[in-house]
Amino acid sequence: MSSPAVKVNSVEYHLAALLLMVHSARSAAYGRTIRLPKGLCSRMHVNLLKQVQDLFENSYGTLNHLASVRRFFSPARINLIGEHIDYCGGLVFPAAVQFGTVIIAQPNGLGTIRVVSINEPGKVEFDPAGALQRSTPTHWGDYVKGVFVEYGKVNVEVPGLDVAVGGDIPGGGLSSSASLEVGIAVLIETFTGYFSSDDNFANRQALSWLAQRAENEFVGVNCGIMDQGAIALGKENHAMLMDCSDLSISYYVVELGDYSLLIVNSCKQRRLGESAYNKRCEEVALALSILQPVFGISTLCELPIDLVNDALDRIDDPILCRRVRHVVSEHDRVSQAASRLSRGDIEGFGKLLNESHRSLQQDYEVTGHELDTLIGLAQRQPGVLGARMMGAGFGGCGLVLIKTSSIEQFSEVVGTAYRAEIGYDAEFYPVEIGPGAREIMSTNNE
Repeated sequence: MSSPAVKVNSVEYHLAALLLMVHSARSAAYGRTIRLPKGLCSRMHVNLLKQVQDLFENSYGTLNHLASVRRFFSPARINLIGEHIDYCGGLVFPAAVQFGTVIIAQPNGLGTIRVVSINEPGKVEFDPAGALQRSTPTHWGDYVKGVFVEYGKVNVEVPGLDVAVGGDIPGGGLSSSASLEVGIAVLIETFTGYFSSDDNFANRQALSWLAQRAENEFVGVNCGIMDQGAIALGKENHAMLMDCSDLSISYYVVELGDYSLLIVNSCKQRRLGESAYNKRCEEVALALSILQPVFGISTLCELPIDLVNDALDRIDDPILCRRVRHVVSEHDRVSQAASRLSRGDIEGFGKLLNESHRSLQQDYEVTGHELDTLIGLAQRQPGVLGARMMGAGFGGCGLVLIKTSSIEQFSEVVGTAYRAEIGYDAEFYPVEIGPGAREIMSTNNE
């Protein structure tokens, strides 16, 4: 799906490029939609690639032996519906999008891995065969180290590499961490020739599980498999009905007619390790331990929606009751959403987005004032069929299903009202659904 076709002059282009490169809680984009005409996202990937290449050369010297230089793009992801479901073993409905992480790498002959980023200061350097330790507090380099640790466990020997990375992923909730992890995993397999399976899909499934283990075990965030799976297995113009218990996927074409998906960024920053994310994981695990012997289920998502009230009667803790009600009802909404989208019932799909946000707000309690303000404003605007928070919550982004012709007015009205209430700016980004992580052969094909 292409973003709305509008004219953008050179000044607007460079402004949009600048804004997309900065992960800032204080955007200069207040009251404006960063609306990219067809083809501009491709040019912006080139712009991002150039910035990463410039950083590479400034950090390590001019690129030598061009045949040994490899370039990669690892996308971000959205989740149409099915939030906080992936670690409960159920169905989710994500898609890879046009934002993401560019990685450039080249062997250095030193036996060490050196990594620099256009988004973060400093250089990360380590021996890939060494006993790596997580930083305290958590550092962005831990997401890189964790992936190398997991490949080390399966005896993959990685040569010394100089690496530069850079991302244009707005806000939180689009999984910048998984984008980096999966991109590094693709890099490692490219340089080493390691593949867990001759079947490409099965290999990407295994790569996804490995990247998830890196975040779970090394970084210490109890994320589910959705983010890594969506980024590794994304397909252009398709959403993925993904079973998080085994990473099986059914692809659904996303055809919205006169409507578009719009990312709305609250610009409230958060880190999963500092939020209540891990606490929610603990709560659903405790609820499962109570219900498992009664209903014979191995995950909460196996509990049918028509048994949810019976299940709630077995739990004394009202907090755990609310968590279970969200997981079971949200899981049911995922199946409904895929069915409605495939039938072209865009209005019905939008209603499910509103129901999802209400459940995340009231039962799972992961939204917060900023997201509730932004989504509440969005849901009341003309042309909007539905809106909800997206990602872990506690800040970050939301997703809006909106009539394409209403986007400009929407961004002005919601941007003004949000700033008046919160005191700083929101950002708005139309979505393009693209392919998964991949090597890019040159600057000319992105």
